[in-house]
Amino acid sequence: MGLSIADVDKWNPDSLSAVGAASTARANAAAEADSALRGLSAFDSWQGTGANAARLRTQAYADSLDGHGRGASAVATATRTAANEVRQVKSQLSELRSTLGQYGITVDANGNRVLPPTNLSSLPPALRTLVQGVTRAGQQSLDQIRQAADHADGLLADSLTKSSEKLPTQGEDGKGDDKPPPRWTDKNLYPHDPTADDVNQDSIGDCYLDSTMGAIANANPQWIKDRIHYDPASGNFDVTLWDGKQWRHIPVTQDDIDTNIAHHGASWLDNGRPDAPLWPTVLENAYAKLKAPDRSLGDALDNGIGKGGYPQDAMEALTGNRGTVINPQNVWLTRDHLDQQIAQALANHQPVTIGSTPDGSPIHNSHAYMVEKITGTGSDAQVTLRNPWNSDNENPIVTVRLGDLIGSGIPGINGHHPTNVVNIGALG
Repeated sequence: MGLSIADVDKWNPDSLSAVGAASTARANAAAEADSALRGLSAFDSWQGTGANAARLRTQAYADSLDGHGRGASAVATATRTAANEVRQVKSQLSELRSTLGQYGITVDANGNRVLPPTNLSSLPPALRTLVQGVTRAGQQSLDQIRQAADHADGLLADSLTKSSEKLPTQGEDGKGDDKPPPRWTDKNLYPHDPTADDVNQDSIGDCYLDSTMGAIANANPQWIKDRIHYDPASGNFDVTLWDGKQWRHIPVTQDDIDTNIAHHGASWLDNGRPDAPLWPTVLENAYAKLKAPDRSLGDALDNGIGKGGYPQDAMEALTGNRGTVINPQNVWLTRDHLDQQIAQALANHQPVTIGSTPDGSPIHNSHAYMVEKITGTGSDAQVTLRNPWNSDNENPIVTVRLGDLIGSGIPGINGHHPTNVVNIGALG
């Protein structure tokens, strides 16, 4: 039968969040105890049969704590995802009720029905027809909300079932399973706060994404951190991106990271820097999965997002909005003060990118840059750009006169216009 609307009304996402928080705390406590037991110095000097027995018993207990911690972490991830799904379903239901209420239409929560107003027969014909149509549409929306509720409920149940299946078992020697630890963890994500310098576009043609990631990192490093959560139970990274309608949770696996490095992705990990920040790799993989879900990851990187795109699309995925899009070619007509807009955005810690046309001189053509600084005013303002290639004469930083970036003449006729988009993002 599935869930009823009455069941949805009883849902409390805050309760799920509380379970997630408690599970996270339990996982952290188990990890600390596990680490402490494995690091006991007493066994360094204690020898003999009794010492060996104590060592094995302590090792078994530490393995048990490790399994408990991974299970608790899996519960935390599942409940956090479920809480977000529940909030979305309840928000949609509230909005539907509000819309239907404007026509006197109500929702029978126990019967899962949308009911027309009791005075429907006395309404004028035109209004009656309208209300009947709204009632039918409302029923369709209600059915979709119930389906979404069933889906969310099923995801939670499935996640919790899988987490219990993955708990390690104790062997006869008192040890847990011998699954090797993940190579990539949250410790690899941020050796320092994210910055634009962490991004290095290599072989994948997604400068629009790389420049946007770098611009956001410069504007608000915490925004990057909030996009990624690591699950020690599975070894996966959970990335939250906006798909145009809602926030989506996209898993990035250990194999996905290795694939990205093999395809020379957005980090420095494939350039002789094994300690480089991992976050650009994780975000790039998640974006590739979001935009090319039917392709293998390698193909999605090279022939999906790697075939070019728009900074405003990347900005939307990472921030939930497309930002303000300005075409520098048109500022002579719109009288936009582009220098002031860029300066104000940077002062407000907003990410700013700029994209070039095929006629890109004095910067690389058909490419996207991060805007890091602007000094001066008007056409003579000096704009400092960062190239995600990190290859402008071995220096990724280039400073260009704003008037030279805007160009001159009538677009498409006799003009010279090196740039065609300035994207100013909004965080928060």
